[in-house]
Amino acid sequence: MTHRGDALTTKERRTLTIALLAEILEADPATLRPHDRLRDDLGLDSLQSLELLSRLAEELRIDLPMEDALALRTVEDACCFVETTWSTQSAERARG
Repeated sequence: MTHRGDALTTKERRTLTIALLAEILEADPATLRPHDRLRDDLGLDSLQSLELLSRLAEELRIDLPMEDALALRTVEDACCFVETTWSTQSAERARG
């Protein structure tokens, strides 16, 4: 089975992560910087964090472990977390 995330490049998955984060925060994606702290700088609260996880999981068809996601500090952390999780789960799907 092909998942939408399988058709996206690393850059496109990063762009999607930032776009969804910006949408949830009602911010312009162009204003988000890799070093921005999700909670302290951007004001992301726990409900918004859950919404972000849910939307990313749905869009990319991956399981994002909540306990790991709650430890994310920056926009860059979020992008790396999504990419690492996607890569691991994609490899597992390929093995069958």
